[in-house]
Amino acid sequence: MTSLRITGSVGIAAQNNVNDVKAVQMALNALNNLLISTPKLTVDGRLGSKPETSKTVSAIKLFQKKQLGMVNPDGKIDVNGNTQRTINTLLANNAASATKTIVLPTTTAYWLKTAEAEIGQKEVAGTAANPRILEYFSAGKFWGTDDSGGKNAWCGCFVAWVMKQHGFEPVNNAFRAKEWVNFGKPISKPVSGAIGIKSRSGGGHVAFVVGQSADGNYLFMLGGNQSNSVQVSRYKKDVWDHFVVPSSYNADNATLPVYTSSAENAGSEA
Repeated sequence: MTSLRITGSVGIAAQNNVNDVKAVQMALNALNNLLISTPKLTVDGRLGSKPETSKTVSAIKLFQKKQLGMVNPDGKIDVNGNTQRTINTLLANNAASATKTIVLPTTTAYWLKTAEAEIGQKEVAGTAANPRILEYFSAGKFWGTDDSGGKNAWCGCFVAWVMKQHGFEPVNNAFRAKEWVNFGKPISKPVSGAIGIKSRSGGGHVAFVVGQSADGNYLFMLGGNQSNSVQVSRYKKDVWDHFVVPSSYNADNATLPVYTSSAENAGSEA
């Protein structure tokens, strides 16, 4: 689903045409990853005799609270209103991510599969925040509540979240990218799955190595807060200062394969 189209309002004190309600239910299901721990809706076009108690309206309110920052969500989607426009922006982002084929090279660094599954997670403009990125914040013990802005760079938190899924304890102050030089053990050259650390204007950046270019001059890095999202980006190899892996991981036989899937050129990390 690439956009939500409705002919009338949906929700509390709304017109609630059956086809419009179905369209809203489908759209919210398509964005279910932003409504953490919420079951998908039954697409039946029904809100019941009391719409305010329906699961669909509850999902609308949750969306408005998490994505629009509404303190008192009204549970209503108006035609071309702020809620519908936000839904369509996020649906378009999902569609854009889906058109890019990302296939990571085979690796023994099993945590990389977890990082790969997060590709496409994006910041939400304004004071609202992507709840998944707030989970990254929690893993990195970062106190921020807004996922956007230079003061809320979250690359280190993303790495912390990924590694915690596999029982690895993040470094102290894991939200600071350069602190990751203290993780696990250093290795002298990059391999698939290694954590790379580099400097940038105003701080540092940390991401996972996924592969290299055919000429060996570039590294492809999977990281958070790369152009405000989780994505694979292409970097000059020599900008990376350090590489580390978990202490228990044998990197001696690990490789650095050529990466051939889509990637963005390195951009903003703030």
